[in-house]
Amino acid sequence: MLCELWLSQRYLRTGKKEKIISATALISMIGIAIGVLVLIVVIAVMTGFDKYLEGKMMGTNSHLILRFPNGQKEPYKIIDKLRREPHILGASPFVAGQAFMKIGPQIISLDLRGIDPKLQPQVSSLREYIKQGSLELEGNDVVLGEELALRLGLRLGDKISLISPVTLTKTDFLIKGLFNSGMYLYDSTLIMTSIKGSQDFFKLPDLVTGIAIKVDDIYRVDAIKEDLYWKNKDITPCEILTWVDSNKNFLNALKLEKIVMFIVVIMTTVVAAFGIVSTMIMSVMSRIKDIGILRSVGAKTRNILEIFIFQGLSIGVTGIILGLIGGIALSLSLNNVIDFISRLIGRSLIPKDIYYFDRIPVNINVNDILLIVGCVLLISLAASIYPAFYASRINPAEAVRHE
Repeated sequence: MLCELWLSQRYLRTGKKEKIISATALISMIGIAIGVLVLIVVIAVMTGFDKYLEGKMMGTNSHLILRFPNGQKEPYKIIDKLRREPHILGASPFVAGQAFMKIGPQIISLDLRGIDPKLQPQVSSLREYIKQGSLELEGNDVVLGEELALRLGLRLGDKISLISPVTLTKTDFLIKGLFNSGMYLYDSTLIMTSIKGSQDFFKLPDLVTGIAIKVDDIYRVDAIKEDLYWKNKDITPCEILTWVDSNKNFLNALKLEKIVMFIVVIMTTVVAAFGIVSTMIMSVMSRIKDIGILRSVGAKTRNILEIFIFQGLSIGVTGIILGLIGGIALSLSLNNVIDFISRLIGRSLIPKDIYYFDRIPVNINVNDILLIVGCVLLISLAASIYPAFYASRINPAEAVRHE
């Protein structure tokens, strides 16, 4: 094994006749390195955006929801029971439903949610998102998203009229606060009011439609959901939803986008792998005499195969190492690079008033790195197999006679 490895490296070194082989090997290494670098940066940014969006989704909503189709009269008794369960950090009742607003000839649909202002901060980051006013809601006070306020030309202290789908009558609400969660979907459609105000609006006397729950590990919500289901079967009919269930389509779209981007970018590595194939073929053709001599002195087919597979893998591994170093370094300094370019062009590449953030979220995940390394290693191995197999099938007598 060590002998084959030494010979494989020896055949890559520059000699008078092998300069072109060494040059193509170097180009192949650079191609592999660039492919790995781009993969690491792209996947790190996409993973960072996934984490960022997950945080925004759970900043406005909770990790788990107990939904009561027929309503629940004693939510605080259930909340006291839930707080004694392991992994549950907080719980808060709510009333949720649709409301309508008439703007000229148009009628728009909005999500109206009644919350407990004292308990809501235990299950979401809504208080942190308040940009104007406060979350201290009483009666028909409301907080709404800045996008919705901008769309309708509303300000703090204005009154809005909402139409109940139950009674089809108008109810006036006073704008007590404006929030900005960074998610357009919520900022443009969500209105929060007090539980009492929503109960009167939907004609639900002393009833809530659900309980929001915060857990200690967002990635164990399915197990916690299963445990809660069996422990709370005696509660009036209820449905338990996780944050994944509530955002399934959106999360699936993010996952599909990440997979597609991975496949598209890894194609650059596949193209670079053709350089390994050409390097290997030239190396085999220039070493026919050496192969014949090795076979004549007792080298087996397997030994020849290993020599040239190691040669191809060494090109791939070197490219992977260079790509790893460059990719991780660029990912960690990506925002510094963007700041530098912004200073050069005299304007920000990421305007905060448009994107709600001024830094690109980057998350370098070990599992992503291992997946990238594994895939590129397999591509390098696949590129080495045919030339190595061809070299191993060369007849020693014909090889010597050929030379």
